[in-house]
Amino acid sequence: MAEKTERRRLTKEQRQLVFDKMGGHCAYCGCEFSLQTMQVDHIVPLRKGGADTLGNMWPACRSCNHYKHTLTVQQFRQEVEKAPNRLMRYDTTYRLAVRFGLLELNRKPVTFYFERTGAHGRGGADNE
Repeated sequence: MAEKTERRRLTKEQRQLVFDKMGGHCAYCGCEFSLQTMQVDHIVPLRKGGADTLGNMWPACRSCNHYKHTLTVQQFRQEVEKAPNRLMRYDTTYRLAVRFGLLELNRKPVTFYFERTGAHGRGGADNE
């Protein structure tokens, strides 16, 4: 594991650049948020050797950023894809809702917002 890198504080202008990369959407789930509620995710986590540069940052909602934590994008995808199985195993309410047809169990590959839209960082010049 790489040595922990200290996060730098972004300026308002830098936060705007990260926000603009996905046009005000979470890079992962695609939900819309404001500049004030956006969280900044390090695509390659700092703890895994990622750089603390704008080129390694994407906008994320609180839920995705919290869940991804120190996972790589691929590891995060795998964890999200495991969610239906975990819910079926551990959540009685979820299993009941599936049995009554209120929810449909769907085990399909996860495609992130940045992949669906091709928004691989538009407006995301690596300005320091």
